[in-house]
Amino acid sequence: MLPLLLAFWMAGPQEHADTVKAGVEHQTIDNFGASDCWSFQKVGGWTAENREKIADLLFSREKGIGLSCWRFNLGGGVNPQITHPWRSPETFETGPGEYDWSRQENERKFLRAVKERGVPQFIAFVNSPPGRMTRNGLTFTTKGMGTTNLKEGYEGQYARYLGDILQHFRDNRDMAERIEFDYVSPVNEPQWQWDGHSQEGSRYSNADIKRVALALNAELKRRGLKTRMLLVESGSLPDMWRTHEQMTRDYGTTYGNYLAELCGDKELAPLLGGLIGYHSYWSDRVQGQLLEHRQRLAEEMKKYPQWRLWQTEYCILDGPMGRGGRKRDLEMDTALDVARVIHMDLAVAGASAWQWWTAFSPEDYKDGLI
Repeated sequence: MLPLLLAFWMAGPQEHADTVKAGVEHQTIDNFGASDCWSFQKVGGWTAENREKIADLLFSREKGIGLSCWRFNLGGGVNPQITHPWRSPETFETGPGEYDWSRQENERKFLRAVKERGVPQFIAFVNSPPGRMTRNGLTFTTKGMGTTNLKEGYEGQYARYLGDILQHFRDNRDMAERIEFDYVSPVNEPQWQWDGHSQEGSRYSNADIKRVALALNAELKRRGLKTRMLLVESGSLPDMWRTHEQMTRDYGTTYGNYLAELCGDKELAPLLGGLIGYHSYWSDRVQGQLLEHRQRLAEEMKKYPQWRLWQTEYCILDGPMGRGGRKRDLEMDTALDVARVIHMDLAVAGASAWQWWTAFSPEDYKDGLI
């Protein structure tokens, strides 16, 4: 063995060559993005100088990371029962069909800064409908109170509410805030209960999602809005191909299995523009998840060859070794952990967009770009 090792050492570094085939296109990346949820209701009120610095760090290609997509949260209204003071944003709505467009002022200030930097794509997304439209009058749910917190028969009102906001921004007389949102995401992580008191959220069964999507599509068409729907923002990567058994048992109707239930629905699929989204939370452990979940997702996506796949939300909640996301860490180990997830989502799952959770965080946690 010793002579063999000596011969190898004396031979010096071994040559290695990689071939880049520039003419072979594997995928087109639609965007890299992040959201304003919920910190920009505070950060947007900082001095103009500090807002500009943060905007440069996020969106400038010379001074920052050059994000190409911004997720703007449409709040469900201030809810005193939400225990975290930063997680209960205002809603523009003051009553059915009535709005106060001076609300979400700080988020809108930053929206202006994003537009000024030429960011090409905008998403309006919702965690909960306004409290007046929910079954319990709150922006989080009550366990067992219906398959969704949206009141029965309120799909049309909810669609009109979203349409009113989208049209306001499209036609805004204030040119600095005139934005035609590229996408609207009406439901977020619909397979979770959302009965905690720490943030907004609402569950939706697959039947609920379909009713919301049909109503919203009709409203977008009626108004001539170019905004497209972004569904389903699954809170679990494996739920893209499997049923969420616990929620399905609890409510007697299907949650999860979104590829078959949405992409495979002949009535709904044509309305979604060949795009479906998921979140990478809880699928980032090195053993048994990081590669395996994305290989399975890529295999399942072969059944829908004309569809694009977006990863629309991630921060470290579990981590590669299951240690969790607590304690802020801006060092190289965390950077490599995140880079590994991005690589697997893009190169293995085939996602054509990758979006971080919140752009700014005040927490001692691995959840903010800043």
